[in-house]
This record gives sequence, structure tokens and C-alpha cells, in this order.
Amino acid sequence: MYTSHVNIINVPEFREHIDATTCSHKVGTFYDTYVFYTKGEQQFIRKGLHDYAYANHSFQLKDDCLLVGGSKILLPQFTEVSTLQRVILNLGLQLNQHNKPQQEIDINKISSFKEILYVLTALALKDLSLVPNSFKQSKQLKYGEIIFKVYVQAVSGSGHIMATNNAMRWLNEQDTLKLKAKLFDTSEAKYKVGGYSMKYTPTPLAENIFNTLFDLLKALDFKQNHIEMQPLDFTVDMQQLQQMPLRDVIMLLNVCIGYDNGFVIRPEVTDNQYSRVYSVFTSIKSSTRTLLGFNNYDIGSALQTICLQLVKNPSLYPLHQELMNDKNRFRQKVMLETGNDLEWAKRELSKANNLDNMPEKYKRYPTLEAYYKEAVLLREEVIQSADATILERAEAFAKPKYCTKWVKGKKEPEFIVDGVKESSLFFFIWTQYEREIREAMMSCFNTPEACHQVHDAVYSTEVVEPQTIEAKVLAEIGFKVKISA
Repeated sequence: MYTSHVNIINVPEFREHIDATTCSHKVGTFYDTYVFYTKGEQQFIRKGLHDYAYANHSFQLKDDCLLVGGSKILLPQFTEVSTLQRVILNLGLQLNQHNKPQQEIDINKISSFKEILYVLTALALKDLSLVPNSFKQSKQLKYGEIIFKVYVQAVSGSGHIMATNNAMRWLNEQDTLKLKAKLFDTSEAKYKVGGYSMKYTPTPLAENIFNTLFDLLKALDFKQNHIEMQPLDFTVDMQQLQQMPLRDVIMLLNVCIGYDNGFVIRPEVTDNQYSRVYSVFTSIKSSTRTLLGFNNYDIGSALQTICLQLVKNPSLYPLHQELMNDKNRFRQKVMLETGNDLEWAKRELSKANNLDNMPEKYKRYPTLEAYYKEAVLLREEVIQSADATILERAEAFAKPKYCTKWVKGKKEPEFIVDGVKESSLFFFIWTQYEREIREAMMSCFNTPEACHQVHDAVYSTEVVEPQTIEAKVLAEIGFKVKISA
């Protein structure tokens, strides 16, 4: 909760009536009162009205420059924060518990919206007593930066973070406060040296930090700017952010570049695999994409639809055909047979086409076992019949297959690359065709460059009839697809 007010008060230390401005700032368990007043020609600031009050620190606010105790702070030009709010944000880092302003406190180096988020994370860490006031400002800010970066990595995609990641390395080597263990649970279920990286999940305490960050952000006012929008840029306002899951809020703000009729989001697109592209738009939930005003145009049962048109005799794969014809009915069949819910059935059917070895549990379920065996045969035929160029590209991106080699005299085995995983090779083959379909779909829109690609779907703010898209795909690249919107 954030409240502010302006009033006239008597400051006990002076015998005269003094005009003053007070601001109460409450986030979680943190509570401070800042008093600003004038004595003669000099301005003063105090924190609190009781024994814990800071000594008088002179301050000046001139344009975007704030002077506190002789330390100069230049605030980012793209934000317009009121006098009270600026002081709150800055004093949270500027003044330590000994009531002394730290040397050369300078936020002049803040050049991006992301760095504002690092500052807010540092304040949230202090609010929850996770980072002490006695730390130098630079170290407080470093913790804010590192914790923010690791949280974004943990909530994006699978949550797996490599030990070589710069932020994770800093936590492993320089986290004297041991915050990593407090803020992130780890899972070694699939961890394997040379294979899988560790998976990190934010703890409730970490979620509390980022809820506090969001509360701080909501207390700020942003001035209007003119930002030259790029085709994939979009804006999100505070009301929309408050309706989203916290993880989506933080991921979107992570790629915010400023404020222009809302927070301007500029997705950082990774497109280097000839198949799928990745950005914040692929990481946020589908409900969030809808909230942002985008329409979903999805290739129905994309893997089955594409692969059954790549093989010579599709009738050899009746279960894949059955799923393609009516995926909801097929999922219901698996649910009834296994006694599991819809999410479980969707997950297992998706996994079955991407596993190198059949899980033991599949043997208990005739449909899943038969579907997996079909998937292996389908995979082999798609790989064997792949175009040379497509196969070469797929081999370049497929995950390596490791084998262990024990060396005499060593306690740990060595991991030797032994080709590529068949399931990964298969993935990078069929998703190249999926890419061709998405590009044909995008050509149906007036501004195809503004379409967001998400796996087997295209998102656009425009409205186009699915039948129009289906006809375009068939005419351009020869694939029969069913588009749902």
C-alpha cells in the first residue's frame, strides 16, 4: 500500500512553526516517515519523528538532479517521479543505519528501465531484511541485479539454469548472505553433468520479494515519452499488469524499454535455429497474451499433421491419425484408460514423441504403449526421408548424446559425445516445416512483421478467418492444416 499527503506540522526540534511535507510509505513490514522542511534558506530532510530519526541531511531537488548530504543523484530522464517518491526510492539506498550518507551515491549510470527494476529489487530485499543497510550501496544494487536476473531465468521456460550463467556463478561464488538457498529451491531429478542443468523454482520468500517490487513500481508515476515503436513492440498498462500472474509481470517488465501510453515491451527474439523462435511472448501464459489483445491462430495437432504428410504411408500410424482427427477425443481415451486428468494426458502424449526411451509406466497403459511404439517408427521414417539441407540443419542443433567412459585411477567418469539424440534430431526436422507453415500463415495478415510466433501458433491483433489461412498454407507450401482461432 502506498499513501502520501501534504500538511503543516510542528517539528519538535524547532520552536517555530515550519511548513513541512510528510510521506508515509508502507510496503510489507517496512514503515518510514520522511519529513522535509526549511529553516532559513536551507532545506532539510529527516526520516521519522522519533528516536530513530536520521540526522538532518540537506537536500536539493533541481530538475532531474537530487542532492542529498552532498551526494549527487541524476534520475533517469524517462521517468517522472514526484519529489516525495524520488526521495523514498533514493534514500532507501542512500542512507545507512548510521545516519550517514554514503560516498558518491550516483544513480546517474541508470540507463535502462531494467536497471530501475534492479534498484526496486534491492529495496525489496532490504524491506524484508535480507540485505543489511550496512552494505555499501554498490553491493546492495548488485544483489538486486543478481536476484532479479536469476528470478527471471527461473520463471522463464523450464527453469533450468546452467552453472556457467553469470548471475548464477555470482551467487555460487560471492553470495555471502546465502540468499540462493533461501530464494530458490533446486531439483536434481534430471540434473546430470554434461546433460541437464539444475532446475530452480522460486520459494514463497522470493515471490514475496517480487510482489514487493511490484508494489513499489505501482507507487511511481511515469511521464509520457515518444518512443519509436518497432513492429513487434507492444504496450501494457498498470491495470493489465495487475491482472496477470506475477511471473508474467516480471518477465514483461524485464524487456520494457520505457513508457509511452503504457510500458513499452520490446521482445528480444532469438531466431537462429531455422525452426522455432523464442522471446518473452513464448514464455508468458496464453491467458496473458489474450489479455494483451492478441488473437491466437494455432496449427491443430502440429506434429502429427506435419509428420503424417512427410511419410509415404500415413495409415501405418493409426493412433497418430486418430489424435490428429480429434485430439480431444483421443486425450479423453487416454484419461479413461489411465485414470489421470487432462493435463497429464496432454503432457504424456507430447512427451511420447520426444523420448528416446519408453517410460516403464507406459507398459501399464495399452494406448500409451502403442502410441509410443508408433512414435518411434514415425520418427525414424521422418529422419530417413528428410531433405539433405533440412537434415544438415537439424544435426547442427540437435542435442548431443553422451556416453560415460570410466578411466582407470579416476573417481568420476568422463562424458563422451556419441552422436546426437534421435528425438532431438527429429524435433529439429519437423519444426523446420512448422516454421514454413507459420510464415505462410503470417502472410495472411496486413502487418505480418507484427505477428508473434509461438511454437505452432501465430499471434496477431488482426482478425483473419481460419479458412483463409488454411487455403493460403495449402497454396503456398502444400500442407493441409486445420487452424483454430
